[in-house]
Amino acid sequence: MKLLFLAASVVIAASVNAQPHVHRHRHLRRAAVKRDLLTETVYEPGPVATITVFLLNGQQISEDEVNQGIKNGTLVWGDDGNLSTSAAATPTPAPVPSSSKAEEQAPASDTSKAAVPSTAAPSTAAIQVKAQATSVQAAASSSSSQGPSQTSEPQPSQSSTPSSHSESIDGIDREFPSGQYNCDSIPDGFGAMPVGDAGLGGWIGIQAPQADTAAGYDDITTVPQGSCPGGRCCQPGSFCSYSCPNGYLKSSWPAKQGATGQSVGGLYCNSDGFLELADGAVAKTLCVKGTDKVTIKVQNNLSVNQSICRTDYPGTESETVPVTTQPGESVELACPDNSKYYQWQGKPTSAQYYVNNKGVPEKDACQWGDGSKPVGNWAAVNLGVGYDAKSQKAYLSLAPNAPTNPDAKLDFNIEFKADDMSNQCKYSNGQYLSGSNYDQPQKDGCTISLGLGTLTIILSDQ
Repeated sequence: MKLLFLAASVVIAASVNAQPHVHRHRHLRRAAVKRDLLTETVYEPGPVATITVFLLNGQQISEDEVNQGIKNGTLVWGDDGNLSTSAAATPTPAPVPSSSKAEEQAPASDTSKAAVPSTAAPSTAAIQVKAQATSVQAAASSSSSQGPSQTSEPQPSQSSTPSSHSESIDGIDREFPSGQYNCDSIPDGFGAMPVGDAGLGGWIGIQAPQADTAAGYDDITTVPQGSCPGGRCCQPGSFCSYSCPNGYLKSSWPAKQGATGQSVGGLYCNSDGFLELADGAVAKTLCVKGTDKVTIKVQNNLSVNQSICRTDYPGTESETVPVTTQPGESVELACPDNSKYYQWQGKPTSAQYYVNNKGVPEKDACQWGDGSKPVGNWAAVNLGVGYDAKSQKAYLSLAPNAPTNPDAKLDFNIEFKADDMSNQCKYSNGQYLSGSNYDQPQKDGCTISLGLGTLTIILSDQ
């Protein structure tokens, strides 16, 4: 689920996740476009009384999204002909933004809540909606929300507590001993951060491939969020994803990925019920620091708390990695070095963040939304961050959350500040601005590169 944009040297891939939303990650430097930018479409065959639309969880999505979701296993056609999410499959990857629309996530023991592997379906099938019909229910949900409201976001809360990700973590550099910790909970003392809001016993995403083929994992089931807040979601045969402290990224994912381009990530729960670093892990520790070439920070100059949420990538690609700041607080953002971190089909990737309105509680900001409010995957702005080893520059971008919620606007301003920036980039009063005097409005967002030093992302009231 993704799509932002970065400099010309950055490329992105988009995917449909197990929700009616498209994330965006970017593959840096001349990587091929994984798929085109999706646009919402209503098909009108002519002046007749029938319009073909696709509805999922009460939300209209495009045929491209349907086709891609069926292809990668995140959507299925039910026996009743209704379209539903396969909480079973994972989304395809994607990285940081480019201002030219270039390219950049065993079922649970409670099988009643684990999704079933998706099955093939005609890619051209559609839900036929008569002009007189008032609604079409999606099989996966009884939700009838028709889109995000620009005025229904949560009210700012002065009492929201800061994310524990801001705390220093003991054991961050300690090697993880595979096969010694059971899968019931996230191992303590190695830097990994439990996230309770996902309702997965501290994990941020759990994927269980049902098929292991020469081309990769297939029929990948995903444990639905909220299935087991007390734990025991991570079952043998699953990849269980976890969060790391601010400035750090998880190190573990399998060398073999999804057969149709899905990303898979996390610790592996072996047949004996013990956790192992996956065979594609880039370190012996659970967490790795972002690039040491530059430092990216967020400075909260707002009057209330604010949450920026990173996607679980590789993995479920849900925006479940929280970075929450309090007024006056400054924290580091993880900036992956594309020569040392996850590569999607041989192409380098970067990190994508969702920027929520101020005052939105972390538990709402860093979870899947239903479209009724501009929060979570419906947040107004995407932030792309990555370091390109070839050009020896970091790239950062701000962009609308399109096509999911392109008209949403933040209730505060964002500005990049650094000594060695290639350009100016600012979000002010709903506009993306570049140019030396911020005199160049950019409809699709703005991107900068950074050679050395520290870049601060300043959040300020309008």
